[in-house]
Amino acid sequence: MEANLPPWLTKLKQARAQGEPDMPGTLSLPEHLPSLVSKPQIAVFLGLPKSSKESKDVLIQQLLTFLTNDEQARTRFFEAFVQELAVGPGEVEALLTCSATERKLWTSDGKLPILEYRTFRKAGRDLTYPVHDRRVILQLTQTEIEQWRTQHQSLVQLRRKTGVKKALVSREANEQTRQNVRTSLEEMMQEWEKHGNPQLVAAFRLAFWTQWASRWAKENQVKSLNAIKYQALYQIRRDTWYARKDSALRVLAQTPYARISFYKSEEPDKWTLWLCEEHMEMKRDFLYHSKWEFFAIHAREIRQCPHCNVNSEKDYYSLYSIHIASALFPELSFSFHIPYPLGRTFLPSPKKLPHVEHTEQDGMFRFGRPLLENEKIFYREKDVEANFVQAMSVAQEVYAWNMFLNDKTTKLPEKNEE
Repeated sequence: MEANLPPWLTKLKQARAQGEPDMPGTLSLPEHLPSLVSKPQIAVFLGLPKSSKESKDVLIQQLLTFLTNDEQARTRFFEAFVQELAVGPGEVEALLTCSATERKLWTSDGKLPILEYRTFRKAGRDLTYPVHDRRVILQLTQTEIEQWRTQHQSLVQLRRKTGVKKALVSREANEQTRQNVRTSLEEMMQEWEKHGNPQLVAAFRLAFWTQWASRWAKENQVKSLNAIKYQALYQIRRDTWYARKDSALRVLAQTPYARISFYKSEEPDKWTLWLCEEHMEMKRDFLYHSKWEFFAIHAREIRQCPHCNVNSEKDYYSLYSIHIASALFPELSFSFHIPYPLGRTFLPSPKKLPHVEHTEQDGMFRFGRPLLENEKIFYREKDVEANFVQAMSVAQEVYAWNMFLNDKTTKLPEKNEE
């Protein structure tokens, strides 16, 4: 039968048998004690029958008097009803005069030992919270609490100093890496100047920085999809970088180092379909999955309907391909794509260009990519912008006459290698 006893009764018998040491008399009982222990529990602790006819209020008064006058009884009471008297998060904060953040910190540090975890249901979910032994909480002094706070502040200051030092080391390392990258770029461009001419150098320099402009455009596009607060800012940056890329391709297309071709995707045309009420009702009645499935079967009828609208924009998803290269530097080339609707304003008709086959990538971008993590350090956005603007200015000056002659149309340049 001993195994069937409730935990509090088992603990009470153990406390009586072992003779627990006295606790400080300053350990006060909670004001809401009547809600924590039941009438049978109080009666048994007082040595009365569980079914005592005395009211609970009377038994509470007898219990308080008994515990006030008998320290050993107080010790047994706290031990027997350790779970019933357990202190929850809110009461811990009130008893210790601390914030929720401090309570959580001290709990995670082990300064406030957890007696057990309990659960409550909220919004259809079972959530847990820790409770603590009341004796442990009540024996803590404000002196100890202030020591904990002082220790934490010292640790915070130490971490800040360490963080500052780490950040300083990281900044110095990043700056050194950027300097190494700048040195390598200068050496590469010096090779261009040594073996090429001003036209080649201007074209390659602009192509190089246009490549990074394209990647920053894609990087901001990715950020705009994930951002909430700064979504509009990333969208503006994306559009600005794409505009820079497009303006650079206008210049690069005029150079003798450009090879322009045309890429037609498997489904190059953009279709728009609007169904009238009658055909929309017909689609719903026959349970078609989409309006395009309905159109595929009833295309002739829909095209003849004066109230339906079917339009296609030819080669909307096709791309111009601009390849910048020179036989003087066979290991180096730059490739770009520009949508047909944008490129057709300054590039030759697709009929006059060679058609090429490309393998499109899976994911957000058919061609190209955003920046890698280390590239964001080596090629910072502000640095790429400054170098792009300078390269663009030089290229526009070098190729000003070509651009004047080809302001509205661009002829396919003949192969010309330095």
